[in-house]
Amino acid sequence: MLTSYLKQQTQETLVKRLGTQLLSGLIFPVAPIAAIYLISALCRDIWTASFYTPGEDGGEFEPSMAIIGVPILLVLSALILAGLTVLTRWIEGRYEPGIWWRTMMGILRTVLAAGSLMMFLIAAVFFMGDAQGVMTHWQVAVAWAVWGVCAGAFAVQQYRRVLR
Repeated sequence: MLTSYLKQQTQETLVKRLGTQLLSGLIFPVAPIAAIYLISALCRDIWTASFYTPGEDGGEFEPSMAIIGVPILLVLSALILAGLTVLTRWIEGRYEPGIWWRTMMGILRTVLAAGSLMMFLIAAVFFMGDAQGVMTHWQVAVAWAVWGVCAGAFAVQQYRRVLR
């Protein structure tokens, strides 16, 4: 009876940890990448009219960089942030690092998170076309709301990781 209870508790803990890790992966990088594609599709007419000139040399570079290059960089930064999390947990579990370790990891995590948010913002603003046209285009207002939700969730996630 006790062993079945312990098995059930272990399975519940495993499911909870797996769910937390899945949610963490959905917050970053999946949500920002999905938001970039959503904003691109939602505001296609606006950004095409603002930025894209058919036949212009290099006119395809900016959209392809924003829709392919930025998501790749976001995935790479997510892998680096995950590596920092694993490294921090391993070091703190094995050794007794001082405050310098937590400060160094916090600074690295903050710099990587800020860079990731900046890349996400640049790609989102590019695809909005008229980023200040919140009152004239409903698509831009929705795009800003999507960006705000994704960026806020990512900032809260990273803040909690720095506090651990």
